[in-house]
Amino acid sequence: MIDVSGDGQSNRGRPVAGARAEALARGIMVNGLAVANEEPDLEDYYRLNVIGGAGAFVLAARDYADFADVILRKLVREVRNLAAAPTGAPEATEP
Repeated sequence: MIDVSGDGQSNRGRPVAGARAEALARGIMVNGLAVANEEPDLEDYYRLNVIGGAGAFVLAARDYADFADVILRKLVREVRNLAAAPTGAPEATEP
């Protein structure tokens, strides 16, 4: 899982589309946290261009002061999703 958080669209480093495609091709989920302080439509940008994979999600913080509460919600949601995910291991059977 990759967690992306930010307060604007990508403007440095690799193009977002290529990095996202590579992560998804490797089976890696990408979740996001958009701080919409400067860009009110940032959550939509993340939804369309950043997040991906089965069960991926984006949450939005209204501003920097809201960030701590939203990141806590995001972490709780991710841990809950991981705890509910199948492990891939066969279920134990009684003899």
